[in-house]
Amino acid sequence: MRVLDVLRYKKMIAVIWIGFILFPNPVVLPLNMYRLFEMPVQPSQEVRQIAETLPANGTLIEHYVDEQVRYTYDFQSYGVVWYIPAPNDVLKSQMGDCKSRAVLLASLLEAKGIPHSVSISPVHFWVDYEGRPSTNFSVQYETPEAAIVQNGHVKMPQKATMLLYLNAYIDIVWTSMPLLRKVLLISGLALVVQYGHFKEAKMALRGRLLEVIPRFKLLMQHLSRL
Repeated sequence: MRVLDVLRYKKMIAVIWIGFILFPNPVVLPLNMYRLFEMPVQPSQEVRQIAETLPANGTLIEHYVDEQVRYTYDFQSYGVVWYIPAPNDVLKSQMGDCKSRAVLLASLLEAKGIPHSVSISPVHFWVDYEGRPSTNFSVQYETPEAAIVQNGHVKMPQKATMLLYLNAYIDIVWTSMPLLRKVLLISGLALVVQYGHFKEAKMALRGRLLEVIPRFKLLMQHLSRL
């Protein structure tokens, strides 16, 4: 096999292995892409039941969501690196990151008939509604200028903080990754890198055996004559 063929196979296997570590269930990735533009915010029966117990006030509903949904990364909540859950997923797990909170909040606002919009930046999801209080975080990171998707429509961000994005991706992909998956990821990639070397070692060992076996047979024949 030519060197270029070996390298091509190595890259393909490495990409497949990384994808398996990040998304053990391959269905999740296309589902995420669909939900990115069609956010699953339609209220379920469970969401409507909860909405009936809440006041028709967006701020109080958002406080309820923040209290009920413990902030964790998707690796801990859903076993994958990145997942856009349905409202019932969030109610069941009662944990998740900004995506989980945004989905549940938007679904509750929908059930209460409160107008709202869902916005997405490269590292954050949030929900806007009339009367939403401003915070230092929202003023800096939850603005139309930072959004790349607003209500399913893609747009170019007018404000981007690359260092912030990089640090966020490191936390999402690596820091939050369970230790066992880190070990599997590194060991798997190491095996892929060493693939060609293993093959060369195998061929060398085979050559040595082909040299030694005839000598061993001659030695055994000589010993049998004694």
